[in-house]
Amino acid sequence: MSVLFAVLIGTTFFVVLYGRIDTELVLYGVLISFLSYELTRPQRLERFPIMVFKLFLNLPKAVYESVILILGMEEGRSLIEESVKDEWEDLEKTLTITLTPKTLVIVSEEERIVVHKLGGRER
Repeated sequence: MSVLFAVLIGTTFFVVLYGRIDTELVLYGVLISFLSYELTRPQRLERFPIMVFKLFLNLPKAVYESVILILGMEEGRSLIEESVKDEWEDLEKTLTITLTPKTLVIVSEEERIVVHKLGGRER
């Protein structure tokens, strides 16, 4: 299943990158995507669309926080420590947190991340 998903994403990337669809381009995309998958053997590739969906869900929050930050409506800083189960969840949380302009992951270690947040209570 994951090889099919990798080939689909890679071929779509090729089509978007070149801005056209023809047989030769699709075959190159399939071949290069398949070879890349076989050489790297990525783990948990099936969870990638879920992560992208979560990032899209957080876009309105990012826009809202951008406006609040530009208008200077909130003050204060805080450090928040969050636990993570595995590397994939670490990547997912880091991308989601860093997407918003008021938060930034400053430490990412095994089983925990530390987040710097503007506009929260000081600790």
